[in-house]
Amino acid sequence: MTIAAQTRDEVTEGAAAGARSRFYAHLSRAFAFPRPEFHQEVVEGRWLGAGAELMRALPARIAAGAAGAWRAPADYDHFQSEYIRLFEVGARGSAACPLFSGQYGRDRLHAMEELVRFYNFFGLRISPGIMPDHVTVELEFMHFLAFKEAEARDGGGDADSYLRAQRDFLQRQLANWWPLLAAAVKLQRPLPFHRSLVALAGRFFDAERTYLQRALKGS
Repeated sequence: MTIAAQTRDEVTEGAAAGARSRFYAHLSRAFAFPRPEFHQEVVEGRWLGAGAELMRALPARIAAGAAGAWRAPADYDHFQSEYIRLFEVGARGSAACPLFSGQYGRDRLHAMEELVRFYNFFGLRISPGIMPDHVTVELEFMHFLAFKEAEARDGGGDADSYLRAQRDFLQRQLANWWPLLAAAVKLQRPLPFHRSLVALAGRFFDAERTYLQRALKGS
């Protein structure tokens, strides 16, 4: 009986790690510069539908909100221009809501060096021209760590080391600077899609922080 119960727990935790990994990747794609095919997915509701499906498998319940809260313009140029206005080049020449975590601290160079050490410790290297503090890179790193956790659980390996890495990276990076980004986005009166996307990511990070703390306490 005890062995059977432990097996079910392991399967549940492994499935949760896989779902979390996939959702990090889903968010990372949404924060990348929008391509026409991504815009089409958003307009048709396919991106939100896929996200809702992933969220149902997460260990914590997270609300995506009503479909109307995710409205996006049918015109791709308008959608692209809004991304640029918010996250790349604003009215004053610099982004009002930069997606680079280092820009929310006092020393961006130090922040990037710390991120590179995180990545290198796990054998990862940044592609040329990619900044280590961009949100898509940080989300992809969490995707990688959760995937490795799921892999370790499936193979009977050390999942706790990946859990600790996720907890530390989330607390020191994503969850640390995200409230500042969210506040900046609100001031810009963004399109519903971008407002909802930033808010959803924030709710996910909060749920993740709680989940990881509890998972490590039980280890």
